[in-house]
Amino acid sequence: MVKKFWIFVCFALLGCSEGVPFEEFLHENGKEKEVFLIDSEGCEKEKDKFSNKIQGREFGFEGKDTGYLGCMKLKGWSRKVL
Repeated sequence: MVKKFWIFVCFALLGCSEGVPFEEFLHENGKEKEVFLIDSEGCEKEKDKFSNKIQGREFGFEGKDTGYLGCMKLKGWSRKVL
């Protein structure tokens, strides 16, 4: 019984994680957080599209987030340089 409880707690905590933080991105026209969240949600859904992955590679992105970052770049968002 206790084991089931801890499994439930782990799933609940992992399932409530937030997406990519707004603070890591800049928009070329200075758009606000609400627009970022809408664009980010759309790119999360479309990140596995072949065209987004190709576009991401053309922008110089590599790795598992290539499609997401390519989609965000097309919408005017770029990652801040740390």
